[in-house]
Amino acid sequence: MNDPYKDLFGLDLPPERLQEVLAAYADILGEIGKLRALDLTDVHPAIVFEPTAPYRKTP
Repeated sequence: MNDPYKDLFGLDLPPERLQEVLAAYADILGEIGKLRALDLTDVHPAIVFEPTAPYRKTP
């Protein structure tokens, strides 16, 4: 059976070290979950990325 952590992320760690790494990132994953749960439909971004702006001719 393939190791998904090695296949997806390139992590070739012994099982005990992998458990340490996963535990260290568990809190971060929880916070990301909170951010994803926010309803931001009525919030407009402060900055809008417009990659063509530098190439437009200005009057």
